[in-house]
Amino acid sequence: MTAVTLNPDTQLQLNPDITFGDVDGEIIALNIQTGFFLNLNSSGSYIFGLFEETKPLTLAEIYQQVQDAYEVEPEVCQQEVKTFLERCLELGLIQPQIC
Repeated sequence: MTAVTLNPDTQLQLNPDITFGDVDGEIIALNIQTGFFLNLNSSGSYIFGLFEETKPLTLAEIYQQVQDAYEVEPEVCQQEVKTFLERCLELGLIQPQIC
């Protein structure tokens, strides 16, 4: 997979080849093609829920919605969200918007 540089204008969407669901109160996201999966905590589950409602989302929109939902400093929010999304990109769970 080609490396993606994330910036506030980067538009992201769920990879259509993934499935996710609730297993014993935790969200599990699975890339069906690769077999990679990620067990999501509450904030990761919240971010995945954003993708269900509105696709695609810019990184700036994700930052703002997470900041609105959680009491977190903007710099901490941006670093944590970016790290999480980079991992999701690496596992093929999300992808840049395909034009």
